[in-house]
Amino acid sequence: MVVKYKGQKLRYVKDFHGKEVLWILNPEQIEMPGMIFVGGYSNEYCIFMDTLSDDEQKEIRKQLNSR
Repeated sequence: MVVKYKGQKLRYVKDFHGKEVLWILNPEQIEMPGMIFVGGYSNEYCIFMDTLSDDEQKEIRKQLNSR
């Protein structure tokens, strides 16, 4: 599911280990604060939800629940 975070559209998914992440949709997003490289391919960048503030997490969950 696509959500908005800091003005960017990111894909919300659970990773291989079941952690909630916000995954890049375009290469320019790798420069976003909190974005980290997580894979073997050059496009595998995400932000782990548990690193976001409570308010940021609530805003994303609000988007998820409204769909």
